[in-house]
Amino acid sequence: MNLNINSPAYFTQQYGVDDDVYRYCQKCYEYFKDKEYSEMLKTIGICPVAAPDELYQQGKWKESTRFINYASCASIWIRINFEQYYNATSEEKITIIKDTILRAVKKTKSKGKFDYETFSRDLQNMTETQI
Repeated sequence: MNLNINSPAYFTQQYGVDDDVYRYCQKCYEYFKDKEYSEMLKTIGICPVAAPDELYQQGKWKESTRFINYASCASIWIRINFEQYYNATSEEKITIIKDTILRAVKKTKSKGKFDYETFSRDLQNMTETQI
Protein backbone atom coordinates (compact mmCIF):
# COMPACT_ATOMS: atom_id res chain seq x y z
CA MET A 1 0.00 0.00 0.00
CA ASN A 2 1.22 3.47 -0.80
CA LEU A 3 0.82 5.73 2.22
CA ASN A 4 1.70 9.30 1.30
CA ILE A 5 1.65 11.82 4.14
CA ASN A 6 2.27 15.49 3.49
CA SER A 7 3.72 17.89 6.01
CA PRO A 8 0.88 19.80 7.69
CA ALA A 9 -0.56 22.39 5.31
CA TYR A 10 -0.56 26.02 6.47
CA PHE A 11 1.84 25.25 9.34
CA THR A 12 4.59 24.17 6.95
CA GLN A 13 4.04 27.26 4.81
CA GLN A 14 4.34 29.55 7.83
CA TYR A 15 6.96 27.79 9.97
CA GLY A 16 8.76 25.28 7.76
CA VAL A 17 9.14 21.51 7.90
CA ASP A 18 10.04 19.69 11.10
CA ASP A 19 12.81 17.31 10.01
CA ASP A 20 11.86 14.61 12.52
CA VAL A 21 8.23 14.64 11.35
CA TYR A 22 9.39 14.52 7.73
CA ARG A 23 11.61 11.49 8.45
CA TYR A 24 8.75 9.79 10.30
CA CYS A 25 6.43 10.25 7.31
CA GLN A 26 9.10 8.86 4.99
CA LYS A 27 9.57 5.84 7.26
CA CYS A 28 5.81 5.26 7.24
CA TYR A 29 5.86 5.25 3.45
CA GLU A 30 8.74 2.74 3.37
CA TYR A 31 7.23 0.54 6.08
CA PHE A 32 3.79 0.25 4.48
CA LYS A 33 4.75 0.03 0.80
CA ASP A 34 4.96 -3.79 0.87
CA LYS A 35 1.88 -4.32 3.05
CA GLU A 36 -1.74 -4.78 2.03
CA TYR A 37 -4.85 -4.00 4.06
CA SER A 38 -7.49 -3.96 1.33
CA GLU A 39 -8.10 -5.69 -1.98
CA MET A 40 -9.39 -2.41 -3.44
CA LEU A 41 -7.59 0.46 -1.73
CA LYS A 42 -3.94 0.64 -2.82
CA THR A 43 -3.01 4.28 -2.18
CA ILE A 44 -3.88 6.67 0.63
CA GLY A 45 -2.78 10.28 0.46
CA ILE A 46 -3.12 12.25 3.68
CA CYS A 47 -2.80 16.00 3.91
CA PRO A 48 -2.96 17.11 7.53
CA VAL A 49 -3.86 20.76 8.07
CA ALA A 50 -2.61 22.70 11.10
CA ALA A 51 -4.14 26.17 10.85
CA PRO A 52 -5.56 28.63 13.39
CA ASP A 53 -9.26 28.22 14.25
CA GLU A 54 -10.15 31.58 12.70
CA LEU A 55 -9.12 30.23 9.28
CA TYR A 56 -11.33 27.17 9.78
CA GLN A 57 -14.20 29.46 10.81
CA GLN A 58 -13.71 31.43 7.58
CA GLY A 59 -14.35 28.20 5.69
CA LYS A 60 -10.73 27.61 4.72
CA TRP A 61 -8.92 24.27 4.94
CA LYS A 62 -12.01 22.07 4.93
CA GLU A 63 -11.74 18.40 5.71
CA SER A 64 -12.55 16.03 2.87
CA THR A 65 -12.26 12.40 1.86
CA ARG A 66 -12.29 11.53 -1.83
CA PHE A 67 -12.07 8.13 -3.44
CA ILE A 68 -10.51 8.09 -6.90
CA ASN A 69 -10.04 5.48 -9.61
CA TYR A 70 -12.79 3.09 -8.54
CA ALA A 71 -11.85 3.50 -4.86
CA SER A 72 -8.29 2.28 -5.37
CA CYS A 73 -7.00 5.63 -4.12
CA ALA A 74 -8.16 7.83 -1.24
CA SER A 75 -7.27 11.49 -0.79
CA ILE A 76 -7.87 12.81 2.71
CA TRP A 77 -7.56 16.35 4.05
CA ILE A 78 -7.81 16.31 7.84
CA ARG A 79 -7.40 19.00 10.48
CA ILE A 80 -4.93 19.08 13.36
CA ASN A 81 -5.26 21.34 16.39
CA PHE A 82 -2.97 24.25 15.51
CA GLU A 83 -2.08 25.33 19.06
CA GLN A 84 -1.30 21.79 20.14
CA TYR A 85 0.92 21.19 17.09
CA TYR A 86 2.59 24.62 17.30
CA ASN A 87 3.57 24.11 20.96
CA ALA A 88 4.63 20.47 20.58
CA THR A 89 8.16 19.09 20.61
CA SER A 90 9.23 17.06 17.58
CA GLU A 91 8.40 13.84 19.42
CA GLU A 92 4.95 15.15 20.35
CA LYS A 93 4.40 16.26 16.74
CA ILE A 94 5.14 12.71 15.59
CA THR A 95 2.52 11.42 18.02
CA ILE A 96 0.03 13.97 16.66
CA ILE A 97 0.82 12.90 13.09
CA LYS A 98 0.43 9.21 14.03
CA ASP A 99 -2.96 9.90 15.61
CA THR A 100 -3.94 11.95 12.55
CA ILE A 101 -2.97 9.09 10.24
CA LEU A 102 -5.22 6.77 12.25
CA ARG A 103 -8.14 9.22 12.14
CA ALA A 104 -7.67 9.71 8.39
CA VAL A 105 -7.37 6.02 7.55
CA LYS A 106 -10.43 5.24 9.67
CA LYS A 107 -12.43 7.36 7.19
CA THR A 108 -11.62 4.80 4.46
CA LYS A 109 -12.49 1.74 6.53
CA SER A 110 -15.97 0.99 5.20
CA LYS A 111 -15.70 2.12 1.57
CA GLY A 112 -12.28 0.62 0.97
CA LYS A 113 -12.98 -2.58 2.92
CA PHE A 114 -9.85 -1.73 4.83
CA ASP A 115 -8.39 -3.83 7.67
CA TYR A 116 -8.10 -0.89 10.04
CA GLU A 117 -7.29 -2.94 13.14
CA THR A 118 -4.22 -4.57 11.57
CA PHE A 119 -3.10 -1.25 10.06
CA SER A 120 -3.47 0.48 13.43
CA ARG A 121 -1.43 -2.21 15.18
CA ASP A 122 1.28 -2.06 12.50
CA LEU A 123 1.47 1.75 12.70
CA GLN A 124 1.76 1.61 16.48
CA ASN A 125 4.54 -0.99 16.29
CA MET A 126 6.40 0.95 13.61
CA THR A 127 6.09 4.19 15.59
CA GLU A 128 7.40 2.63 18.79
CA THR A 129 10.59 1.61 17.01
CA GLN A 130 11.03 5.13 15.58
CA ILE A 131 10.55 7.28 18.70
